[in-house]
Amino acid sequence: MLLLITGSADGTADRLVSRYGDGIFRINYDLWKEYELSFTNDGWEIVSPTGLIINSDSVTCAYWWKAFSFFALGDDKYVKSEIKYILKDIYGWCSLKGVSKGNPIEYHNKFGKMTINTLAKNYFTLPKTLVTVGNYGIDSLAGKSVIAKSLSSEQADDGSVLHTTEVPLNSLDASFPWLLQEKVVSNWDVTIFYCNSQVFGFKRNRESLKGLDWRAEQDPLMREQEWFPFEVEEKTRVSLNSLSEDLGVEFGRYDFMENSVKELEFLEFNANGQWVFLDITDRYGLLDCVVNWLKS
Repeated sequence: MLLLITGSADGTADRLVSRYGDGIFRINYDLWKEYELSFTNDGWEIVSPTGLIINSDSVTCAYWWKAFSFFALGDDKYVKSEIKYILKDIYGWCSLKGVSKGNPIEYHNKFGKMTINTLAKNYFTLPKTLVTVGNYGIDSLAGKSVIAKSLSSEQADDGSVLHTTEVPLNSLDASFPWLLQEKVVSNWDVTIFYCNSQVFGFKRNRESLKGLDWRAEQDPLMREQEWFPFEVEEKTRVSLNSLSEDLGVEFGRYDFMENSVKELEFLEFNANGQWVFLDITDRYGLLDCVVNWLKS
């Protein structure tokens, strides 16, 4: 039985459950009070609100998907942390037994953006990138058009988010940490979804964007197809397989931009990146690929 650790409001999880069929147990972190759970030295067992049971004997696969993007309102911070720890421990147990799939929530604590870039440059062209504290090393980007991005993708205290933004170097606050990157001039954003050695390439035209970051202008309701498939060249497929092996992943999303000579420039890897928005009507096979991978 598949153990899906997620949250109650996640549309991607809804699609997975619908397509997967029988043999799946979904535990929603934010609704933890509706479940019963025990974990001893001999194993663990969880009972759903409907009486469905999964345990350390019946689990065949564990998949972690956006579990802590959801919060149980009114719960004490300590209680939330304890529940989170329990679920991480069960996922870790499944990993130890070799039945976990996907990437744990802390994946990017192991490989951050710059470490991933170090591996990616063995296979792809990268724009010049700098992480700086105190504006140290900023002269290496002098004379270039530069964009600022977030390392952690976390919100500030006021709820604001740093999207990809073009910045003048001489205006950067030295008391602030920065991820800076040489601006790639391109008409296309490119993302490649990777699952079990299969690659699905999608492009989005940038001509209608008001800013630099497509995420700021994406329709959250997914009412129209905004990304369109393209055939990934064999050389790129081979490189992605090799990079994925280096990163120790079977699943994730790689982001690129297509430069002026039609070459893909590597931007970043997202170990738990959303992918349903690439195929909103399940026309291009992404959902079936993920379900088959989870069943394999």
